[in-house]
Amino acid sequence: MREGPIALAQRTLGRKAAEALLNTTITVPWERPVHAARLAFLSRVACAGQLSVHVACGTDRLGFIDVAFGLTTVLTDINSASLDILAQQFADLQARLGPFPGCLQFRHLAVEALTSREGFPPASIDHLTLQNLFNAQVHPVGAHPRTMDILLEAIADGGTCFVTESEATVLEKRTRVQGGQLRLLGKAPGYYDEAVFMLQVHKAEGRHAP
Repeated sequence: MREGPIALAQRTLGRKAAEALLNTTITVPWERPVHAARLAFLSRVACAGQLSVHVACGTDRLGFIDVAFGLTTVLTDINSASLDILAQQFADLQARLGPFPGCLQFRHLAVEALTSREGFPPASIDHLTLQNLFNAQVHPVGAHPRTMDILLEAIADGGTCFVTESEATVLEKRTRVQGGQLRLLGKAPGYYDEAVFMLQVHKAEGRHAP
């Protein structure tokens, strides 16, 4: 029988810790499947000290889970107020649950600037999360391929992506254009009735980190 997402997370973090973490990161009921999937996914793929970046995170607390797994986690958004809210919420969370093994940073950064001087070196991100950027209609459809090219430049060879189905569709096309491949690691119910895809990126030769 296949192990469920909560059971897998409980085995990794401990039952009480996993349940407490999940309960404190969820703000509305429909977030639960996504956060539970994140817990289970990181139970499988996370290694302490790896870099995890959440792009256009808004006020979603999903990235707090990454810190509990020992990841160096960076939450990025163009809205400074959203990042300030998350910073206060994370401080409150640690006050209740105790210090986490990872670290959390906040960066005022647009998606287009992900690989700029203020962003991240090419092929440096081990785990990249993007949820509903396309659904938010922040970028016109014609800009979606370029957005995914930027993400592909930033992510490490063998790194993972935690994205919605519509984002995964464009990401898969751009990866093939660049000669790479995506491996499906998992799938779960997502926000706004759109599935979450968990993917591993395999880049073409010459597109790895220098």
